[in-house]
Amino acid sequence: MNILVLNGHPNLTQSVANASILALEAEQLGWHINSVAQFDGDIASEQQQLLDADVIVVQFPLYWSTYPAVLKHWIDEVFTYGFAFGPNGSQLQGKPVLFSITAGATEDSYSETGFNFLPFNAYQQAYEHPFRAAAVDIIDTIISFEMNSTAAEGGNKSNTLSLAKAHADRVIAAVNSYKDHSV
Repeated sequence: MNILVLNGHPNLTQSVANASILALEAEQLGWHINSVAQFDGDIASEQQQLLDADVIVVQFPLYWSTYPAVLKHWIDEVFTYGFAFGPNGSQLQGKPVLFSITAGATEDSYSETGFNFLPFNAYQQAYEHPFRAAAVDIIDTIISFEMNSTAAEGGNKSNTLSLAKAHADRVIAAVNSYKDHSV
């Protein structure tokens, strides 16, 4: 199976959690990482990668409770009228998509009384919107909180690496489970 991982992190050299997760996913047979921050404007190539994928994993850190600007830009360019939506669009219809998300904040902060003011599912609607418009099949969302490795912000690198390993294991298991049930 061809698993396409869309890496939505803008700069992996500054990442602990996403870099670790993506490294573990890259070790999997048939998994291919597409770093959208390196998008060169070849829309047809990006669209073909999506069409060729058996499963798409969208990997990104929450930035102000949504995906980073590089992923938004990529979606704006690649999810075009006639491809992802519109009368002749929906070429991704039924394509299985799994969201793999890291958040530096605590799970409790995603509530009406928490730092992020709303429950996580309120933010989830925004980042899912273009994928739902493309009529994909969202098979799962895996999110790990407290993925902060910056000591000055209360983070812990060792803890983040441990959480990243557990997160990657969950993503890989979810994709493998999907593959086993779709055959």
